[in-house]
Amino acid sequence: MKEPPGMNRRHLMAALAALAATPAAAQTAGDGLKVVLAGTSGPLPVRDRAKPCIVVQAAGALYLVDVGPESTENLMTWRLPVSVARAVFLTHLHSDHIGDLGEFNMQSWVQGRERPLALVGPSGVDKVARGFNQAYENDHVFRRAHHERDGFRFSIAAGRIEPRVIRIPAGASTATALRDGDLTVTAIRVSHDPVSPAFGYRFDYRGRSVSISGDTMKWPAFAEASKGVDVMLHEAQSEAMTRQLSQALKGMGNARTSSMMADTLTYHTTPVEAADIARAAGQGGWCSIT
Repeated sequence: MKEPPGMNRRHLMAALAALAATPAAAQTAGDGLKVVLAGTSGPLPVRDRAKPCIVVQAAGALYLVDVGPESTENLMTWRLPVSVARAVFLTHLHSDHIGDLGEFNMQSWVQGRERPLALVGPSGVDKVARGFNQAYENDHVFRRAHHERDGFRFSIAAGRIEPRVIRIPAGASTATALRDGDLTVTAIRVSHDPVSPAFGYRFDYRGRSVSISGDTMKWPAFAEASKGVDVMLHEAQSEAMTRQLSQALKGMGNARTSSMMADTLTYHTTPVEAADIARAAGQGGWCSIT
């Protein structure tokens, strides 16, 4: 049989070996706190970069902060153990932060997830969960009908998304979002107006910690809530580059996108401001500006 162009037996065997690899081969979090950047781009198309998605691994489980388009493909090709996913924490409800929720929920379910996927975040996550559950309802029925054999079970209940709305009381900056054994996740109010509420998150596990800003303008309360963390992940957007892009779009006759691009400067953080936040937090560990 003639082999397809660009394909030979060596390539095929390598692909099969990758598919057969166990999840343990791709993750060695042990009993620590592990962070993976699965997506860091904005809403506009960027070659080879997925939309926002940060993975936190702790206590043998996997937690996501946002799940933007293309991120699930990264998680699957990197062989992360998606079957042990417990929750997705949404920072806010922009499409580039939620667009792959249905695919991630489906993929982690068919890989063997045995419980519903918690969807944790600001008001509105209940509507998001309801919509994705409805959109994928037929898909789950079809997959169970086709694949539930040879002892493999596909619980429809386990394949659902269960929303948990977090409300931070007036006058407060934080609220507990989740307690799962030794892991505590804290929601932090940030400012992404007119997108409100918007949250950052802090994960604490057995003396290790990471804070994740989500989309926000410079916000001192995030620095306060991040004091003492080992790792801070903070968003940033270059004002100079954004203005240049906006002008270029306008010159190309795309006034609509040019205007929207200029608007984004009102609710993001510059790299210098992100560094200021890290210093204000007394960040003695590691800060990544995303």
